[in-house]
Amino acid sequence: MLSLEVRKRAGGAEVHRLSGEAFTVGASSGNEVVVRARGVAGRHVRIFEKNGHYHLGLYKGVDIVNVNGHEFAGGPIAPGDRITIGEATITVLQSRSQLRQTPIHDVPISDMAIPVPVIAPPTTEIEYRAMRLETYGICREAVSLEDLATRLTDFLDRNFEPTEWAAGEVSSSGFRALASTFLEPPALPPRLVEESRAGERVARTETVTGVLTLVTEPGAPDSSVFALLVRESPRLPARGILLLEEIVRIGGLVREAIRLRQPEAEAAAPPPPPSAPAARADSEADTILHQTDDLKKIIETVEQEVIDRAMRRVEGNQSRGAEILNISRGSLIAKLKEYGIPDYRYLRRDRKR
Repeated sequence: MLSLEVRKRAGGAEVHRLSGEAFTVGASSGNEVVVRARGVAGRHVRIFEKNGHYHLGLYKGVDIVNVNGHEFAGGPIAPGDRITIGEATITVLQSRSQLRQTPIHDVPISDMAIPVPVIAPPTTEIEYRAMRLETYGICREAVSLEDLATRLTDFLDRNFEPTEWAAGEVSSSGFRALASTFLEPPALPPRLVEESRAGERVARTETVTGVLTLVTEPGAPDSSVFALLVRESPRLPARGILLLEEIVRIGGLVREAIRLRQPEAEAAAPPPPPSAPAARADSEADTILHQTDDLKKIIETVEQEVIDRAMRRVEGNQSRGAEILNISRGSLIAKLKEYGIPDYRYLRRDRKR
């Protein structure tokens, strides 16, 4: 029997009482102990029983952990030990090995552990539509880029087991994961990155452990873009890949919106008026997601919301808005007219009075 108390920097504590011979700890929902905090990887550490004691082991490629204030590369743990992983602290409350009283050959078949069934991936259009709706909710509620990546990898990990996932950014220097459920960081072939930088939205390569696929949003070759990396084992259906393309497109728009949420802008911008168009855009987006799978309509609705929010924050400054949204000023002016977004320069005038 093992009892762990998990505390995060934000406050609050959870106690996990576990029985068994091995457990995993990480940010993904596939772990026995789920810890969602900054610095915690999808699968970060493994706790297992050995010679009557519990031991702590690290997965390859994860950040080092501290035990009682000292760097720890693995070994036995005991009650009272404080394990620090990123911004989370795990205290061992109880650590007692379970003794087997009955020889294994005498255990009735009915008492044997039943394998956990693998969750079947979605197959019908109704299931995929529900996933699109849930994905949009995840993107809209994300408070940071890391939070967005963690929520998306967790969501995909739940619905496409046992596939491994990573969400992050692709730039000229390669793929940078912000959240991952990979047991070991994959060796990403340079060809995959080159294809995505050249405009290929879905780049694939065969590996001994499955198909490694990089899905990216279209963007300028000299800028970073939002991306999903997946080890397809088994291979995803074509409809699943289309869903990933939609997630990346919407995630990329939300990524730009998150970058607007700077403390200085929050302090300087006045509260939106009661009749702000953002509430209308949210309502329209929900309605469209319920009624249609038309990707063009979904993207246009989210794009309108992001542009409206950006222009409201910069108080109608078109040059600044175009720079933040990473589009030309001419394109921005055309989209302002197309979507009928108001001229928010009146906010500047009201603030100067």
